[in-house]
Amino acid sequence: MKKLFFILVILGITLSGYADLKPKQIVGKWKYEVDAGGELLTGIFKFAEKEGKLVGEIISDDGYNIPFSKIECKEDNKLYMEAKTDYDLIKIDVKVDGDKFSGMGTNYEGEAPITGKKVE
Repeated sequence: MKKLFFILVILGITLSGYADLKPKQIVGKWKYEVDAGGELLTGIFKFAEKEGKLVGEIISDDGYNIPFSKIECKEDNKLYMEAKTDYDLIKIDVKVDGDKFSGMGTNYEGEAPITGKKVE
């Protein structure tokens, strides 16, 4: 009985390690869409890994580039990002599922749903 318990504990620890999002899974370009109250905003999130940390930027289809000031991989395949502009703080909280993500983006105007897919 003790052996079975020990095996289940080790298996649980091992599998939970695989469930968390890794920076290498995020590196690359991700096409995004934000439904901003009837207006569809689109662009690319571009991520790279430098010195073991994720860095990146928002490249909007309108031609704006906004660097991320914070990027965090969290438990349960969640990714949290912040980008600061001269007049706003954009917060993005999404759940990554393979090569897709979905979640919410917030700024001073409110919340908006965001979805996306990794681009080859």
